[in-house]
Amino acid sequence: MMANLSNDIDVENYQLLVETVSRPLNDPNNLNEAQRKRVEQLKTTVAVAPIKTEYLDFDHEVRISLQCMTDKDKSQLISSNDQSITEQKPKKIKGQNRNRASANFRSLGSTESRLCSFVVHNTRPCPYASKCKYTHDKQIYLKTRPKDVSSQCYLFRKYGQCPHGLLCRYGTEHIDQQTGDNLTNNELYEKMKSTYAQETKNICPIKLRQLLRKKKYNFKLATQVTDIANKVIKSTKAKIINGTEEASNTLPFSSRQLINMEDETIKTTNGHEKSEIVVDEDDYGLSNGTGDNEENISNVRELDNIVTDKPFQSTPLRTLGTITDEDMYRLKPREKKHIDFRNQLYLAPLTTVGNLPFRRICKEFGADITCCEMTMCTNLLQSQLGEIALLKRHQSENIYGVQICSSFCDVSTKCVQLLLENFDVDFIDLNCACPLDSVFKKGSGCALTRRPIDLERIVRSMSCISTVPITLKLRTGVHDNQNNAHEIIERVKQWGDHCVDLFSIHGRSREQRYTKLADWNYIDQCAKLADPIPVIGLGDIYNFQDYYQRLEQTSVTGCMIARGALIKPWLFTEIKEQRTWDISASERFEMLKRYANYGLEHHGSDQAGLNKTRRFLLEWLSFLHRYIPVGLLERVQKINERPPYYFGRNDLETLLSSTNCSDWIKITELLIGKVPDDFTFLPKHKASSYN
Repeated sequence: MMANLSNDIDVENYQLLVETVSRPLNDPNNLNEAQRKRVEQLKTTVAVAPIKTEYLDFDHEVRISLQCMTDKDKSQLISSNDQSITEQKPKKIKGQNRNRASANFRSLGSTESRLCSFVVHNTRPCPYASKCKYTHDKQIYLKTRPKDVSSQCYLFRKYGQCPHGLLCRYGTEHIDQQTGDNLTNNELYEKMKSTYAQETKNICPIKLRQLLRKKKYNFKLATQVTDIANKVIKSTKAKIINGTEEASNTLPFSSRQLINMEDETIKTTNGHEKSEIVVDEDDYGLSNGTGDNEENISNVRELDNIVTDKPFQSTPLRTLGTITDEDMYRLKPREKKHIDFRNQLYLAPLTTVGNLPFRRICKEFGADITCCEMTMCTNLLQSQLGEIALLKRHQSENIYGVQICSSFCDVSTKCVQLLLENFDVDFIDLNCACPLDSVFKKGSGCALTRRPIDLERIVRSMSCISTVPITLKLRTGVHDNQNNAHEIIERVKQWGDHCVDLFSIHGRSREQRYTKLADWNYIDQCAKLADPIPVIGLGDIYNFQDYYQRLEQTSVTGCMIARGALIKPWLFTEIKEQRTWDISASERFEMLKRYANYGLEHHGSDQAGLNKTRRFLLEWLSFLHRYIPVGLLERVQKINERPPYYFGRNDLETLLSSTNCSDWIKITELLIGKVPDDFTFLPKHKASSYN
């Protein structure tokens, strides 16, 4: 089911957009002198995409959305246009909008805070009664309730019931205007109830969050593993100081010490008692299909350390199959479950934009492996809602990993224990590639590769406690022309078999970022050095020719796709079918409709969920607009080639290619309705990655 356009005006505008362009296109044989010079200039300019002459826009006027710029950028723009300093080269507007205001999704035109959530979900009486600061009177709320964005609710039409009731911004067809009750299509709801409950996994129980916040979760296993690692390091350092071992290039652990550490860990694990978590079904609305506003309706997986008063109806107990003793004995690293990463299409973990709705889109286009956005271990152990929400997994993600980031052994080990005992993950990826200053200055991300002893302690402790593969994501190095990824690989190979199951290497340094092409020659060297540990390369994969060229000319096991998937998610289909897809503007718009639907399903159809969906859609459009339709090109585009101003084959194609932020907002209005009057959007990234 596709999203419904917000009103008749939007439908009318959409129909106009998809019509063929009425204005005449350029005749290559009938250009004036200025136009011919412009064409020749574009052909000789480096890193400019070769647009066909008939689609070039020679009379384009630059429109800048000042409301989508920071004050600093506005002042730079004004100073660069000052006639008194024309001899100075204008400054480029690049980098990140670091000082942008944090989005308060509930404050943007939201009135939902006036109504008590217990009244909305109607699962039980409000425990705060007269002390509750929110209203319990539906009639009062109905009078002040804002006008619906649309009369058709996607969640109600798909599942027969909308979990957001009165708060839904599309609630015309499922809200009783007299009583304010939330209506249900009983026939459809009973049919789709189990499907709805099982679509999203890794919902964190409220009791688990409370244990983490109060620091009462049983991390005895992780603590003992960390203590063992510290003892081994201290004893090794003492031997080096006493001269009983060679100090030069001495690794903190020897092979024998690793075996001892594993054996000690297994003994510790077998006696480990997990935290007991009692789940109250009413907290999730499992009894009637409704749930907490932040959690959404979704499957609460039966967990190893959860005791329930009543069994979950949506997750029946397994009554067939072999009985295992995995809950009694910890597996050694060589006995772990292994994943075959060879020739798998791996969607890279993408901060902000790599959310669950986007991963669903990529899975539909053929991605094999997905990984959640980078999760900060400290925030996760503090039970921060925003961090826990990153762990959610859709049922279509058959091979799913969690990427964690930390600079401390005890924190990362506790995080691994928490993930394995409470969430459904297939592998855990340690981020040693994040270039952000806020992460780097804390000693994590790229900085971890400059702390090899700490890195070894973290990885080995994680490996000893984990029953799933541990992978490492690296960059070529921190500084340009000072590659150190090969040094990390050499060290890891000495740590023993299956301590690390995969390396993913981004072919750029931290300083380089994205302004230069990835160094695949160095990735090839690392892949040969890492053998038999598989290596996945990352960088500049933008079409199926790039993908198969990297596989044939290097020793990598596979390729990870990041920006290429953001700009053209159908790249996975192109690779699997080995063809160049000239996707139409209508097909791209239908893709955005599905994304909007998934966003409302994931974030919610209330005002807060609508704001989140719009914001993440705008963040994605800041990358998606860079795609140039194949039919407009003289040859296949490279990822670092900037397009000149051009017309699309219809107005919708032109709109989707607009670099103006205000046009992106118009696209969201076609999909999920008008923005509030006080709405503003500042993209997280303003840097161009063109050469």
